[in-house]
Amino acid sequence: MALVISAIVVVTYGSIQAVGNENSQVEKVTHMASRKSKRSNKFQQNSLQLKENGLQLKVELPEIVALSIPENKSGVTAEFSFTVSLTNNTPAPIPLAIDDDALIPEIFGPDGQALHRREPINRQVGNGEYHGSLVRVRQQISTSMEGRLSWQNNLLQLILHRPTYDESPIELDKFWSFDTLGSGEYQVRFTYETPTGTIVYTNPFTVFSIKELLEGKEVPLERIEVAGTGQLVTPLANFRLIQPVGLNNSAVEVDGIRFETFIPERLLTLPNKNDNSYQSVQIGMRITNNTPTPFYFSFYGSFYPELIMPDGKVQRRGYANDWMRGPEESDFLLVTPGKSVTFFPHISLFWTNHSQFSLGVSSGYGGYCSFDQLKPGIYHFRFQYYNTSDTIPKKNLAGESIESRPIEKVWTGWVDTPFVEFRLAQP
Repeated sequence: MALVISAIVVVTYGSIQAVGNENSQVEKVTHMASRKSKRSNKFQQNSLQLKENGLQLKVELPEIVALSIPENKSGVTAEFSFTVSLTNNTPAPIPLAIDDDALIPEIFGPDGQALHRREPINRQVGNGEYHGSLVRVRQQISTSMEGRLSWQNNLLQLILHRPTYDESPIELDKFWSFDTLGSGEYQVRFTYETPTGTIVYTNPFTVFSIKELLEGKEVPLERIEVAGTGQLVTPLANFRLIQPVGLNNSAVEVDGIRFETFIPERLLTLPNKNDNSYQSVQIGMRITNNTPTPFYFSFYGSFYPELIMPDGKVQRRGYANDWMRGPEESDFLLVTPGKSVTFFPHISLFWTNHSQFSLGVSSGYGGYCSFDQLKPGIYHFRFQYYNTSDTIPKKNLAGESIESRPIEKVWTGWVDTPFVEFRLAQP
């Protein structure tokens, strides 16, 4: 079924009362990384690289990271991820272990003190065999640490773990966890301990013949003995936990900019069960500028949808497509003081050929994603706003970048809005 790829942007005068962010007035503790006022410096302190023997370990975060605190209800969670990269600037390939407990997290609270950390009960210590990879010279590899915010016994808790690819539930005692969190400024860093033992990896230099490739020959695993030589530690990276505000706690305010998940109609009726039936729905993000400064906001590749299913499982989606146009000047909208802009991607409910309901989201520039196997029940939806770009790249006819034109006063950062509840009902 072909879906029309479009997006609607509505600009209105701001009618939402400004709510000050109390955390923005907190005096920065001694260890808190300073921020520069110039937004175009996208990665600032968070991208400073620790160099030790030619290896660079860093946390890839924009200057502003604001995470919405979830409701204090059983089963309500908010998920996110930190990306950690390692660059090999040594003259030789480096074996790297990537087991679940290879990265050790530390989190520092608003007072600058380290939060109490609980280790996984099954964490491997000492000698052993580790699954890993071989990092080539001048190669950078990245891994992610998944985070989950939820409430346990009226305490806000953060769990960090490597991505899991099965449907098994997250067990608290098998992952890193921190509790007694609240709204405020935090910092995170990761330590990689070089192990002692055997690293099992796939050699990227292994060469196959055409015949072997056509036969689907498996790449053989290699083993190398390593002895722990020390640690690599990332610089401290900043993030904020923000208490939701506004009607039904559907918004967060970051330095005077309010981001709101906007669902005008909370009761959505499923379409009829036939291949040609689909129903457009309005789900969007409203951005209100409560500062005295006008800002541009990017609407190109900046909104990522998340859906909580009735059983509590969180589904996060990126946009996929077979064609995509590049960013254009019209993708950056100016929001002056006191005004709002509401972005409505083209979203529709439809009955698929696989005998299930789906919620499809079109980005407006060629991207598309869907949430499948829907049924009547209560859902929660939100957008993540993530933008670090303040330029428009230009390419020649061969598709090669020839220049980048900057746009002044583009708001850059990562903001997770609160989840907003809606209900799917039979017609």
